[in-house]
Amino acid sequence: MTSTNPLDWEYHQVDHLFLLIGENPLPNYVAAKTLLRQGGKPYFVYTTHTQKAVERLQEVLEVPEEQRQKLTVALENYESNAHEIRQRIHNKITEIREEESKQPEPKLRLGLNYTGGTKAMAVHSYRAFLELKDLEPVVFSYLDSRTMQMMFDNPIPPVSVKNKASISLKQLFQLHGLSLSKDPKTEVVYPELVSVLIKTENLKAWKSWCRKVLQVQGKVQTEIATIKDGNDKEVKIVHLSNWKKKNELKSMFLDIKELPEEIKNILINYGITEDINKLSINLLIDQQTIPKPSDNAKYPEEICKWLEGIWLEDFVLQTIKQIQQEDESIIDEFGMSFNFPPKANIAEFEFDVAFLRGYQLFALSCTTDDTPGLCKLKLFEAYRRAKQMGGDEARVALVCCSNNPSKIRNDFLAKIKDEKVKVFGSQDLPELGQKLQTWIKEVEK
Repeated sequence: MTSTNPLDWEYHQVDHLFLLIGENPLPNYVAAKTLLRQGGKPYFVYTTHTQKAVERLQEVLEVPEEQRQKLTVALENYESNAHEIRQRIHNKITEIREEESKQPEPKLRLGLNYTGGTKAMAVHSYRAFLELKDLEPVVFSYLDSRTMQMMFDNPIPPVSVKNKASISLKQLFQLHGLSLSKDPKTEVVYPELVSVLIKTENLKAWKSWCRKVLQVQGKVQTEIATIKDGNDKEVKIVHLSNWKKKNELKSMFLDIKELPEEIKNILINYGITEDINKLSINLLIDQQTIPKPSDNAKYPEEICKWLEGIWLEDFVLQTIKQIQQEDESIIDEFGMSFNFPPKANIAEFEFDVAFLRGYQLFALSCTTDDTPGLCKLKLFEAYRRAKQMGGDEARVALVCCSNNPSKIRNDFLAKIKDEKVKVFGSQDLPELGQKLQTWIKEVEK
């Protein structure tokens, strides 16, 4: 039954919804999910440039294949041609009216959502509807990304869509032509270990161990100079480059006697030490707790990378998981380790952990680095990709080991004015759960 209350979603829903397709199909997905009545049909108004976006959108919306061609309005290269835009929309509306006139109960409520597409497409599509006579009042709508509200072309107040449309991470990637080779990771690797590594003294000790033991033993060394120390003894200066080959890494026993007792005891309890003072890469391989890459030959290398810094992603994942367990209304879905088929040619994805609130994407980039330049680069890359995928509604944060996260954030804001971007530093890690929740609530305002 159709609602007569303008504050109800049903009041705004239509039988036939025209969607102007732009480069980011996410707003079109939200409009289709919220503005169509049950059994309603979406019509995709697109150009040659956005044809692929239409195909992906139809796939995610599960439009039956036999209907896909019929539910399109192809503008080809006429995205700025007033006559062509109006004529092609007129033709499609005429076709709809003719088909509905044959039905016992015609469904003729039409809508136009002009969030996507070019300005010319919006103007001339709007005019196309106004020019036609004897139509039911058309529902004109626009999704405001700043407020996450659907705006309507009448005095009725806008309506929030935050809790009206949801999407999975897999579908969000699919909308942008990115097919995951496996589901995002949701289980935390070595949770007890990552929980203690973020403590201030433990973090310092672990990073020092990575530099002095893990990297020195596990990376290829190239001598670049020889100098004499204060005792007139020769000291070689070496450059550490790539990780060593599989067999060399497998045979490594890493000295852990200088690590804090809290960390050593956890490593021993996990059964990955040869004795109380040696961490065994081979035992880590046998456990296969750290996810294997598609190329098995790189597995020892992935283990070393995890020890070196990827563990922070697992800590962030664990924190998000705990937030959701405490309050399911805050986070709908989360994941990390976004893996793509080799043919996708994506060497490294730009954010590490992500979660969704409805259709809103929160993207987190993680690094144990503390140098401002690298941290800022990670933030810029994550921001670019998150906005590309999640639109202006997307929120982005960096979790790093800097002692001065405000400097990184200020340097970023000097280039991109987005006050909702957040940088969490080493001092934030012990209370990251509470600080993430505060940030989530702040960026809703």
